[in-house]
Amino acid sequence: MLRLLPFIALIILGIGCAFYFLMPREGSNVSENKDSGPNIPKISVNRNASWAGEIGPTASTELLSSIEKNLTTIPIAEAVVEIEDFLIGGEDRTTGLSLRIAKDGRLAGWPTLRVFLLDLLLKLNPEEASRISREILSAYTSADEWAIALRNVAKGEDSVENREYLRKQTEALITNAEWQQNPSVGFLNAFDVLVYVESTESLPLLSGLVQRKDRNDLAHAAFLTLDRLVQRQPSKMLSLLKEDLALQQSRPEMTAQQFARADLRDVLQQDIVKEWLIDSSRTSTELENFAAIYPNNNRLVSNNLLTFDAQTSGTELRKHDREVLEVIRRWQKDPSLEIRSRYLRTMESRISNFINNAD
Repeated sequence: MLRLLPFIALIILGIGCAFYFLMPREGSNVSENKDSGPNIPKISVNRNASWAGEIGPTASTELLSSIEKNLTTIPIAEAVVEIEDFLIGGEDRTTGLSLRIAKDGRLAGWPTLRVFLLDLLLKLNPEEASRISREILSAYTSADEWAIALRNVAKGEDSVENREYLRKQTEALITNAEWQQNPSVGFLNAFDVLVYVESTESLPLLSGLVQRKDRNDLAHAAFLTLDRLVQRQPSKMLSLLKEDLALQQSRPEMTAQQFARADLRDVLQQDIVKEWLIDSSRTSTELENFAAIYPNNNRLVSNNLLTFDAQTSGTELRKHDREVLEVIRRWQKDPSLEIRSRYLRTMESRISNFINNAD
């Protein structure tokens, strides 16, 4: 519980309340923005499809189950062709369901028939799902479709070569002004793709959104992404954060608590944090928040499109605490850190309590 309290403070103080840019991109054929269309009584999909005759103005859960049964009982190649024909037609049906993510990025709720079919494609043929999803990502359809299409590309290709493509297309989704106005569940979950590709290059975008005090939804999604990137690429992200003066001034508590994620057993991270600590521009707000939460080993475990965050075991936490305590005690003897002795004592006391309570 002691470890969770500072994390709750992080969310409240760093974000405010709770949880590139819209232009043609190189190598992209993205068309003018448009939302997924309303219910349309007429449908142009090939009526020879094994399930097409069942589709009405809306798609119920019973209909989705029937379509899946039909498509999974015919040859996979035929099912893929039928799904692709429908998606190319550009039509859709609403379901009344919310997009819901289950384990391993699978969906347990589909807001539209198109989203359902994109999800089903990955089960039927991941390689074809990736190919068709790239076509979806060549024009703005809906944020939910794009989110699932991005997941399909990531899972269907399983290649490091698509990293830049995934990063750019995800940033295109996030910076779509129309989709930002009323972020869907898919929009907010698409941020996970940046974590999946460990996109440290996206810090400027995330930093700008975190600073949006008028949009807590966007700021919170960006903060969670930034936080998870720090956990995966601590040295790189902390080096970049150290230079982000605008973010430090706008969200001093949040930024300080990101530095509290540093693993001081690592020499490179030690150097980054030490330089940040002795910087004369540090404020008491930053230093107090840093010392009050170090070591910040809290994790938010949730179902994501592509990634999974495991909690750190108690054994590893105890080992970590004992080793970083030795680092902090050495720092207390370092003349260059004498000006921060008050905060080092706070850190030493906090970690010592963890160790004593664990024992």
